[in-house]
Amino acid sequence: MKKLFVTALAVFTFVAVDAQTDFGLTAGYSSNSVKDGDSGSGFNIGAFVDLGISDIFSVQPELVYTNSSFDGDSYNLFSVNAMAKFNVSEDFSILAGPQFGFASGEIPDALDTLFGDDFSSMNIQLAVGLAYSFSENIFAQARYGFMLNDHLDGGDVKVNTFSVGLGYKF
Repeated sequence: MKKLFVTALAVFTFVAVDAQTDFGLTAGYSSNSVKDGDSGSGFNIGAFVDLGISDIFSVQPELVYTNSSFDGDSYNLFSVNAMAKFNVSEDFSILAGPQFGFASGEIPDALDTLFGDDFSSMNIQLAVGLAYSFSENIFAQARYGFMLNDHLDGGDVKVNTFSVGLGYKF
């Protein structure tokens, strides 16, 4: 047991010393689509922490606000994301992970009024994407989020999200 503890402590210390932490902001364009073909577009803005575990892997928790409009009606999403980031090269990365969002605005409010307890504002997505670093501080990213749950019990109301944007690391 003592050897296991010492080994775990050594591994943790090595990872902590090797880890690089970056903070940053992102902003960009978002397009949301519903299964029936309706779509809306808007913007997103967020903050993130990039926790470098190794040269090729990091974890990137994020807080993101997305505002979209479907035929003039608003659909807002406040998301807490946990992206795994795999560095394919020094400048190119692949992103994947869960996105947990809470919908608000005119459309979710109308659905909540209409369906009551059968409506859920929760939006759980599995997102995949790509990122490209132009410099040590500036990068671009694109990702697509597939909604895993439904906004409506017994229904098929899913809002998938495509976003592109720029980010800045401090």
